[in-house]
Amino acid sequence: MLPKASHLVERVAEKLLRSGALEGSAAQLLEASPQPQPPADIAAAPGNGASRSALFAPPPPPPKSALFAPEAPPVPPGSVAAAAPLPPPLPVPELPPRTPFAIRETGLSPDILVPDLVQGPPSVDAVALERGGMVDWSRTRSRISEEFRLVQRQIMRSAFGPGAEPGFSNLLMITSARPGEGKSFTAVNLAGSIARQGDHHVLLIDADSKRDSFCYSLGLSEARGLLDLVANPKLDPAPLIVKTPIERLSILPVGRERERSAELFSTKEMTRLIQSLGRRYADRLLILDAPPCLSTSDPAVLAPVVGQILFVVEADRTQRDEVEASLDLIQACPSITMVLNKQQISSRYTFGAYSSYYSS
Repeated sequence: MLPKASHLVERVAEKLLRSGALEGSAAQLLEASPQPQPPADIAAAPGNGASRSALFAPPPPPPKSALFAPEAPPVPPGSVAAAAPLPPPLPVPELPPRTPFAIRETGLSPDILVPDLVQGPPSVDAVALERGGMVDWSRTRSRISEEFRLVQRQIMRSAFGPGAEPGFSNLLMITSARPGEGKSFTAVNLAGSIARQGDHHVLLIDADSKRDSFCYSLGLSEARGLLDLVANPKLDPAPLIVKTPIERLSILPVGRERERSAELFSTKEMTRLIQSLGRRYADRLLILDAPPCLSTSDPAVLAPVVGQILFVVEADRTQRDEVEASLDLIQACPSITMVLNKQQISSRYTFGAYSSYYSS
């Protein structure tokens, strides 16, 4: 509230002015005198015409330029202020070398590509080869090694001898009439025997999509291979070939597309791929471990493509009509060699009976 004395003086002055007792100069002086201002909190009170927000309003911020602009000394008129030197650039850190990657296509959109780390094919050691059925070839004069040497001489003569057709004669398919006759065992050991001889390289191809093919024993069940090349013709087969401890022996797994093996084997792309591999690796013997003839139609599809077939027959188990039916399915191949497996030797005068005489 205003002081009571000021109200009293103002009322007395008004009465004197009305009665003419106060001169005009004194009245003008009274009107020009500064009136006392109420305190800030009273002036901003709700009853004095000010809004409630004025009670809590923060003080106005300083101008933006004053916040960020550094104080500079005044520049005399007519002179040019020198520019402040720029700070040196920050050093750029060296990035580590990028890991090489390949572009993997996705099914979302043809324009979406996902980088995939490049990884080499898995390796196969001697223990895995032994687990896959390969015999101990350190014994140079064992009976089984002599049996395989007899078979390989005929195979190699047909593949690389006089009259051989490169890209066709070097393609050998090994099959049988029924499962369990020893065709995979024959394929693995024949490949090892030829590779150790040292005259030619051997590429062993797993063309059997069953769950217990020799690639599973070698630890290559999840490796890309033959069926992936058929499903995607743009793939290069060279990075999919797996090396082994035997210098001249390499393996091409069956691949990951086993669920589609029935349709993939029946396509023209499978035929084209086998022929392409035969021509590309014309200096090698390509051995295809195919399914049994009476189990799937795959051997009948591959028969016209390969130059040779090694047909394995289990002694005292496979019936003659089974053998004849199988041979009818693969008769499109120009050269078929039959091998009798699991034969019980009853005479000491048969082949290999004196193999221990030459063993070192």
